[in-house]
Amino acid sequence: MKDKQDVIYLKDYQPHTHKISHSDLQFALHGTATEVTATHSVVRQIDRPESSTLTLDCERMDILSIEINGARLPASQYQQSEKTLSIFDTPNTFTLRIVNQINPSENTELSGLYQSSTMLCTQCEAEGFRRITPAIDRPDNLSTYRVTLRGDVAQFPVMLSNGNLENSEVNGSKQTVIWHDPFPKPTYLFAIVAGSLSEMRSSFRTSSNREVDLKFYASDADIEKCEYAMEALKRSMKWDEEVYGREYDLDLFNVVAVGDFNMGAMENKSLNIFNTKYVLADSDTATDTDFLNVERVVAHEYFHNWSGNRVTCRDWFQLSLKEGFTVFRDQEFSADMNSRGVQRISDVNVLRNHQFPEDAGPMAHPVRPSYYQEINNFYTVTIYEKGAEVVRMLRTLVGEEKFRAGTDLYFDRHDGQAVTTDDFVAAISDASGENLTQFQRWYSQAGTPRVEATYEYLPESKIFRIILKQSCPDTPDGEAKEPFVIPIKVSLFSQSGQKYPLHHNESEVTLRLEKNVQTVEFSEIESQPVPSVLREFTSPVILKHDLDLASAKVLFLHDDDPFNRWEAGQELYQRAIIENVGRLQNGKPCKFDPTLIEIVGKIIDDTISAAINKDGIDTSVDLALTAKLLSLPGQAWLAQQSKPIDPHAIAASHHSLSEKLADSHYTSLKKLYQILSELNEGGLSQQQMSIRELRDAVLKLLTALDVREVHKMAEVQLRDAKNMTDRASAFDSIVNSTNPNRKQLIDGFYQQWKQYPLVVDKWFRAQATSRLPNTLSQVMELSSHEAFDALNPNKVYSLIMGATHGNPTAFHQRDGEGYRFLASWVLKMDQTNPQIAARLASGFNQWQDMKSDIADAMRQSLISIRQQSALSSNVSEIVERALDE
Repeated sequence: MKDKQDVIYLKDYQPHTHKISHSDLQFALHGTATEVTATHSVVRQIDRPESSTLTLDCERMDILSIEINGARLPASQYQQSEKTLSIFDTPNTFTLRIVNQINPSENTELSGLYQSSTMLCTQCEAEGFRRITPAIDRPDNLSTYRVTLRGDVAQFPVMLSNGNLENSEVNGSKQTVIWHDPFPKPTYLFAIVAGSLSEMRSSFRTSSNREVDLKFYASDADIEKCEYAMEALKRSMKWDEEVYGREYDLDLFNVVAVGDFNMGAMENKSLNIFNTKYVLADSDTATDTDFLNVERVVAHEYFHNWSGNRVTCRDWFQLSLKEGFTVFRDQEFSADMNSRGVQRISDVNVLRNHQFPEDAGPMAHPVRPSYYQEINNFYTVTIYEKGAEVVRMLRTLVGEEKFRAGTDLYFDRHDGQAVTTDDFVAAISDASGENLTQFQRWYSQAGTPRVEATYEYLPESKIFRIILKQSCPDTPDGEAKEPFVIPIKVSLFSQSGQKYPLHHNESEVTLRLEKNVQTVEFSEIESQPVPSVLREFTSPVILKHDLDLASAKVLFLHDDDPFNRWEAGQELYQRAIIENVGRLQNGKPCKFDPTLIEIVGKIIDDTISAAINKDGIDTSVDLALTAKLLSLPGQAWLAQQSKPIDPHAIAASHHSLSEKLADSHYTSLKKLYQILSELNEGGLSQQQMSIRELRDAVLKLLTALDVREVHKMAEVQLRDAKNMTDRASAFDSIVNSTNPNRKQLIDGFYQQWKQYPLVVDKWFRAQATSRLPNTLSQVMELSSHEAFDALNPNKVYSLIMGATHGNPTAFHQRDGEGYRFLASWVLKMDQTNPQIAARLASGFNQWQDMKSDIADAMRQSLISIRQQSALSSNVSEIVERALDE
């Protein structure tokens, strides 16, 4: 960690000495020399003698002139440092005019105003605006904006900014466009885009009968791929009106697709800027997963119009106020648009494989952090996904009706304000009448709570007891953990799979665990029940309970909660894999309980006989859920259950179980694969997507056998593909096999799709995540491939992060080359894009949990990074916290 003065603490928050209430910005656009003239209305907020100095955030620009109330300031009245511009002896109220120049073409960090291909665009969250013009660049300064864009009409025929279009005119070779946003916003929501772009136009009629123009912008080659995103936007707008009563507030909503973008998308007021990955989609180039992600991210950014823009966060410690709430909203939207049960399983998979390890590592932090060194390092799964779980628990505790009343009160009470998570919880509390004081520990305490459940059945009195204990492991902050409020949904099943009536004759109850230990009793339970605990995953905890094989089998086959049915299978798979990790470490071959193999076979056979018949598909059967039931736990989650972590043994045991399941049910799996392949028509209905998801889960299991018959199945699927989902799953199967035609098929795929950058990303990632032993050396070769561009985040995510974060076998190569490879890329990327470098560096975060020889090698690579001079604060914070023992 750097010096203490470089660390920012929540406890030190103070309002800025000044406020900018309105900004008039004029841009003379140019790729290498953009001139910005900013005129601000400034008022002093704090009446102290030292407050006469106005300190603005300011980085990487040339200041050309400064005026106050029309008078040009001498150089002695201001001082520019590396990060600030200080202006001395300012009056209480004044007009400030600053002229500065920036070079977008040199901005490889993609923060501020930068060049992407021939386009100029911005990314201002979290602290990019200070690279455009000096400003109070913090979320608690809300200002209205009028923006004038001037530039060469041939180079920049499209010029966009926030708000409504006021004027546009062309004079000779120059174009001038004026935008006005009447809604006050912080600097991080400011945006401009200028370039040669094609437009797709539609409209949406709001619940109050206003017509809103909807426009998507992309390159000529890509504009038609925006159609699905356009329809997803309309669905999002309708859903937000119906579910939250939130109507869009301007006459225009613009979305721009950008090829070079650090994040997924950005919710700038009325001008959303998207990574092309999350807005471009057609059946030829996008998989079903891509379509679902486009729908989700489009919804997420639109929902921010209220949960983030109209009501924003006071400071960056409150980031989850907007992100956690909005992720919860997009999850619920996706659940309503698709399979609710499958969506919940997907949400939990992200938590378990990414957020839980973060909670257990050196970067563990509360949903509302108490300090940070580099804010860009805190756009994390804890802030987003765990933050969403906290909001979900609030809804569970107060009920849907009171939760909606609470969100209405929150929006009404704080419209146009920058507020805190405390304000959000207070609104829910006031509307519901619930005391949520203890609940707020979810915002202030780091770590993933453990809940231990033990069960007692008293046959004489027909009473069943659940004894619940909660605890939370230590985290790097050293803070003592106080009990959380943990909602836990419970049902009880008979051994034959029937549900018992519980309190008030309900078959499901929500328990509220508030103490370290609590006991709950259920009466009139006729025989030993099978408990279904933590249904719907009502809290982001790790549940430990002694569920025997017979009970897990009942739930795996009969539980009517899709999540807990899947969870029972995951527990069975996990137990089998972890047990065989120990066997492999002791030099013994893997051995699996035949009961588990039998249960999986029953699911396969039941799917063939019940879900698919001569009349087609039984639509009451969720084939996407069946796909989840046949999928093994992620290796990142398994690693958390088996410390010290032996990634080689985990990978081997994981693969061995896949082989065993595929070999034991080979005939049935082939039959199911063939039926599903014939039913695949290539469409985008939920049913068609479910067919392909199950087919691909079956193919993935069969691929583990690496036999010629499966090789041919994948080749045929690739040859006869109806869409990119067909191609991508077949290609993954081929890449993970020793198919004799493997190299030819890989090269052929590239030649066919090399003109499509997002498909090339899939090509890179499939190879980077292959389980074959020579993968790392191939990735090294691919990093010099003609299609790989280290300045493009999507390419780095696909290839470098794919191999080092998404492929334990390659990353943990026994000679340590994977660690050296990652360290070299951290240092390389730190020279051009520290945000991406820091994300790469997080691949070392679990080193202390590894078995000793692996831990030592990973630590040495971390030290080699730390020893380099001039590390960015982004990378320095990750490395120092990882090495802090």
